[in-house]
Amino acid sequence: MNFFERQEEARRSTRKLVVLFVLAVFLIVMAVYLAVALALTWAEDTVSVDPWNLTVLGWVAAFTLTVIVVGSLYKIAALRSGGQAVGRLLGGRPLQPNTRDFKERRLLNVVEEMALASGLAVPTVYVLDQEKGINAFAAGFGPGDTVIGVTRGCLDLLSRDELQGVIGHEMSHIVNGDAAFNLQLIGVLAGLTFVGAAGEYLLRAGSKI
Repeated sequence: MNFFERQEEARRSTRKLVVLFVLAVFLIVMAVYLAVALALTWAEDTVSVDPWNLTVLGWVAAFTLTVIVVGSLYKIAALRSGGQAVGRLLGGRPLQPNTRDFKERRLLNVVEEMALASGLAVPTVYVLDQEKGINAFAAGFGPGDTVIGVTRGCLDLLSRDELQGVIGHEMSHIVNGDAAFNLQLIGVLAGLTFVGAAGEYLLRAGSKI
């Protein structure tokens, strides 16, 4: 598979994610509506639930969408510092340019080389010291706040050539805009999880009444 086929595959994946997100929002709205309808039925001590109460459905949809939007905006604001916010969130440690550690120095050299080859500004490098597996990420809204993070396993287990391949892959994410898209996706998906947090809070508050 060549570069352009990979690019088209990435576009298809993005479209699929958008469809799945819309479907998830719809299912959440319907689940919240069902919960509200059941609660109203229980409160009124009736036997049946009217599934076509459009007034209640409208209010539930408006409330749920508001919670999702507020949760997304809150998370996006928390990530406004870009890639460095993600690096800190994952427990990463920024590497200092003057580090004397051989493995860290080698990583910085590889990142600088790949940035020069890609025509990009050298990103800040984070190391996830507690992660022993081999993994890496790139995150940031733009060249000025982009970071590349690697796990401790990358430093300890990979050769220089293998490390160069990993960093090159992450650089391609920056060039193609995937790093910025992933940050935006984190913010949007946070809105969905915010609905669950809000529901849990309401249940706990209701149990104390």
